[in-house]
Amino acid sequence: MRSPSPPTARVVQVIEALCADEHPLALADIVRRTGHSRATAHAVVTELCNREWVMRLPDGTYTTGSRLIGLAAGITRADHLTRRARPTLDALAGELGVDCFVARRVGDEIVIIDHRPGPDHHTGADRTAAGSVLPLRPPVCREFIAWEPAEVRAEWIAQAPVALRTRLGLALDAVRERGASIERMTDDHVAVLTALNSLERTAVPQGVRSQVGELLGHLTAIDYLPAELAAAAGERVAVVTVGAPVLDASGSVVASVVSCPNRSIAVPELDRIVAATRAAAEQLGAAPGTQRASASRNG
Repeated sequence: MRSPSPPTARVVQVIEALCADEHPLALADIVRRTGHSRATAHAVVTELCNREWVMRLPDGTYTTGSRLIGLAAGITRADHLTRRARPTLDALAGELGVDCFVARRVGDEIVIIDHRPGPDHHTGADRTAAGSVLPLRPPVCREFIAWEPAEVRAEWIAQAPVALRTRLGLALDAVRERGASIERMTDDHVAVLTALNSLERTAVPQGVRSQVGELLGHLTAIDYLPAELAAAAGERVAVVTVGAPVLDASGSVVASVVSCPNRSIAVPELDRIVAATRAAAEQLGAAPGTQRASASRNG
């Protein structure tokens, strides 16, 4: 979609590039990550430096400036959900001994606002790091959709490949009844889903996107339905994550608390993780200032 204000979009893209990296960026890095010409990128960072949103270091690289950092700190202080996320996650990770994170809804995206590693966490590439962004699209993020009105649920399900839609409807009912989603996708499934999301943003023919979507449908068994868990009593079930919704005063889902067992566990242990994750989400939902951030990143 064409930006109604290209100059504003260019500034935002430069700031996002700087904030997304732990290290200062050279001008060439900014050019590569934003797609701007060198002259445009230089003009934007020069103005941002003048306003102290960006700082130019002695070696010629750029990083976030004092005024931008101050604004970010002020936003964090005013955001009760973000402020309360860390102690809640500390307690949950300590109780369960697994990685935990809080993800917030921002329009049609899910942003991870804090992450606490469990004792067995392995360092390296981590899709759950704070600042990571996920599209709010099926089949993931079900706890954000299960409490929506029927028409919103139907629109969301319609975005999924045909092979997934019946299962998704049953899964949303199960999530709402249980009070949490249970993710059972493997890394291979996640890789296919990531590829599908990437194809959505490129000029790849619709037929190719459909084939990848159908492949995902064949690979994925979405969530656990009540009858499946009942049949697995006394056995172990594969669980990647458990996600419980954080509700605001109106009953809208504004965030979720997610625990990451990432292993096969007995059903009673799963019940314990679900209960603890729900309790943490309810604690955050009781906090003031958990209103939904309804404006999307693009508008």
